[in-house]
Amino acid sequence: MAFQRVEEVEIQAIKSEIRKVLSKAKAAGLLRLVFHDAGTFDMAKNTGGMNGSIIYELNRPENTGLERSVKVLQKVKAVLDLAMQVSWADLIALAGAEAVALCGGPDIPVRLGRQDKESPDPEGELPVESLNAAGLIECFQKKGFSTQDLVALSGAHTLGNKGFGKPTSFDNSYFHTLLEKPWLKASNGEMGKMIGLPSDHALVEDEECLRWITTYANDQRRFFDDFTVSYIKLVNSGVNWKNI
Repeated sequence: MAFQRVEEVEIQAIKSEIRKVLSKAKAAGLLRLVFHDAGTFDMAKNTGGMNGSIIYELNRPENTGLERSVKVLQKVKAVLDLAMQVSWADLIALAGAEAVALCGGPDIPVRLGRQDKESPDPEGELPVESLNAAGLIECFQKKGFSTQDLVALSGAHTLGNKGFGKPTSFDNSYFHTLLEKPWLKASNGEMGKMIGLPSDHALVEDEECLRWITTYANDQRRFFDDFTVSYIKLVNSGVNWKNI
């Protein structure tokens, strides 16, 4: 119990510093940082995962633009390091959760204790934008995620400039847009094609994915609850935990 109280104090201290630099405009980038750090996990190989290695991987094409989010968190880490030891992995995991909450999404509990890796993760482990639904499902299965996890986590694309709802509002607009398929409507022209990624478009063509997309479009609370579960699974994937 005493340890839990100490951890809660540390979590609140970290969150307080994150909030000083966080804005809704930065939320999408911080959430993307979480996915690109944790998304390298491979269960079979026992490599990658939420380990802070993203700071060594910023020169990779798939991570273009993430240096801005790292710089934001460097300011936080510099302050926190004066009082406590905070791993990059913990800081990124908490920052993503705070970004979701700031934009109107669920409050996601994130525990501490992730240890950082001091070298980059293997390349080629992140899902690519050109994958079809079957490819995405297979890729996520290798990371320990179900099809439901895939769809729930994809809902994070509602943030940012991908064309789903308001760019700084975390809601279920992503799923409404997928059901409408604006990229197929000729009247939208090139604008319609710019909404989402090919991998987003692919989800709605799969029967099981479509079932979850429809569920979340009709029930935002269910989306929030399931996203919370999947996010926690994401930021705990491949973690080398500190011994308590």
